[in-house]
Amino acid sequence: MRREHWAILAVALTGLCTATWAQAPKLEDGRGQVTLTWNEFVKITGYDPAKKGAQVLTVPWAEVEKLIGVKVEGKIKGATVDLPWAEFKALLEWSIHREGKDASPPPTDFIVASSRYAGALGEKAAAFTLTAKLNILRQKGWKTIPLLPQTVALTKVTLPEGVFLHAGGKSYDLLTDKTGEIDVTIEFSVAVTTSGGIRQTTFQRVLPGSSLLELAFDREDVDAKVANAQSMVTKVADKAAHVAAALPSAAAVAVSWERALPKVPPAPTKLYAETRTLVAVAEGLLLCQETVNYNILHTAVRELSLQVPQNASVLTVSGANLQDWRVDDAGKLQVVLKAEVVGSYALSLAYEQPSQADAAAPVVHPLGVERERGFVGVVAVANVEIAAGQVQGATAIDVRQLPGDIVSMTNQPILLAFRHLGSQFTIPLTIRKHEEVGVLVTIVDSAAFTAMQLADGRRITKATYSVRNNRNQFLRLTMPAGSEIWSVSVGGNTVSPAKDSAGSVLVPLVRSARGGQELAAFPVEIVFVEAPQKAVPEKGTMHVTLPVCTVPVMHVMYSYYVPAEGDYTVGWGESGFSGPLKVVKEFASLSTGAGTRVIAVNAAKQAQEMQKAFDAKVDARARVAGATPIRVRLPINGTLFKLEKVLALPNDKLFFDLRYSGWQTEE
Repeated sequence: MRREHWAILAVALTGLCTATWAQAPKLEDGRGQVTLTWNEFVKITGYDPAKKGAQVLTVPWAEVEKLIGVKVEGKIKGATVDLPWAEFKALLEWSIHREGKDASPPPTDFIVASSRYAGALGEKAAAFTLTAKLNILRQKGWKTIPLLPQTVALTKVTLPEGVFLHAGGKSYDLLTDKTGEIDVTIEFSVAVTTSGGIRQTTFQRVLPGSSLLELAFDREDVDAKVANAQSMVTKVADKAAHVAAALPSAAAVAVSWERALPKVPPAPTKLYAETRTLVAVAEGLLLCQETVNYNILHTAVRELSLQVPQNASVLTVSGANLQDWRVDDAGKLQVVLKAEVVGSYALSLAYEQPSQADAAAPVVHPLGVERERGFVGVVAVANVEIAAGQVQGATAIDVRQLPGDIVSMTNQPILLAFRHLGSQFTIPLTIRKHEEVGVLVTIVDSAAFTAMQLADGRRITKATYSVRNNRNQFLRLTMPAGSEIWSVSVGGNTVSPAKDSAGSVLVPLVRSARGGQELAAFPVEIVFVEAPQKAVPEKGTMHVTLPVCTVPVMHVMYSYYVPAEGDYTVGWGESGFSGPLKVVKEFASLSTGAGTRVIAVNAAKQAQEMQKAFDAKVDARARVAGATPIRVRLPINGTLFKLEKVLALPNDKLFFDLRYSGWQTEE
């Protein structure tokens, strides 16, 4: 028989001959050709070479469905499709193009649909069964699926046909070229370790995804723990304890268990309390701070009750996790916490109570406690004298025996201390109010004067006071008669003084800053001028008066410049100065405390500053009057005398007299 060969595309033949080849080669890989005998081709296609003209091929309907990949519902038996040769050829080309497209690969080789570890745990070994349902997505080639770590011992393996188990590098792996769902069941054993009565077994899960862990123990009284379990249910059935737990992905199986202790019925709550109370006696009030230290046993509590003394008002209540508190009409303080507490708990209270001459130390008592004990300290925050009456149910102790937390509640010295056991006690206090004595609130540490004396009797003086002030509003000064104040400054800032009805000058003060335990001093500077009604003679006595303070002045220093041409001695060289201020060669160095500030006098520098101030003042007045200024030379280079007095009491008159001769008035 003559054999004629036709070369056709392999994929096209695959569409017609699905039963002959399981898989057709691709057209573009260079191996897509199959050789058929002429009789085979005629048999398959129905092509009749004897016919002339256009050929029509008859194709069974079942072969058409396989070719185009469409299944028509319904029973079509014996149907055929007649196609001209050209249309049949086009249908083959479309089939080749369709079969040649590659489908997109799956994102992963397999998916774990479910996995379950069922274990039977004994004293020395644990037997587990892994049941897993896998869905293999990748169609071609061999797939490797890790199942269990090689640290476990396999005892029985149940796998589908075409699936094999392989011991890889660190795990037992499934090997298969199948696609679709498969079920795997593997039984294995894990060692159990025991330490201190606690048994433990563990192994690492290799199969990804969450898992269900079901455990059965060999006894009923078991206290089991499963590490990383997201939920855990325990029940007893068939004289064995059963545990079901859900494990997240990548979490190891780690189970520990021990013999469960028999459950003891809960005991009633027992409270023990210790109070620490500080009573501060003020004017007409007892100001109290109290700390209640609880010891809560057996059962946690969320509410605490306390009894407030009669007529006492609770101001604040504080403590950890405190939610609310309130006092009812019977004086019962109810404290509600945000959560139940057991063990140690501290509650802090602040309250007050009106007091008379005789009063009892008020203490807030915790209610419902098995035992109460405490300490009471008493301090005075006002000008009162405190004494204890006949104490009942408590014991007077030395102040040094008080707990440190009571001492830390105040900076005042604790006068009385007591210790009590129980809530039935009375600590009577006798309170006596005494008349207050005024204390010094303003003091001048030093007063430094620099005076320039002219031969015509005029005198310009700068006074610098070093002041420490607590609460006085003014520094009250009585100025020399006929004096004119030119400037006043306090702490370096210019101020405007006032004058009261008695003619005293009022210099506004600031409050001293704290310098450690002392008040810090600040300077008060006053420049004033004195002018007599008529010029003084060339020889005579000069009476010099200093401003008078209503507060003590610890140190008075007077630098006095007089004309150099004058003579200031009497008789055989005796000094012409007399009065409370004495002539000295150098001023004494005094300091009355850490906060004091003694003025360091630089008489020459102050004299130059006063000359400038004097010239400016004279010029200003001349311009206002429309006259030509007259220059007056102050005795900057004149004779300097230093006079001082230590401690000038309030309202002391400070002055000195100078007998002089030889003064020459400037023309």
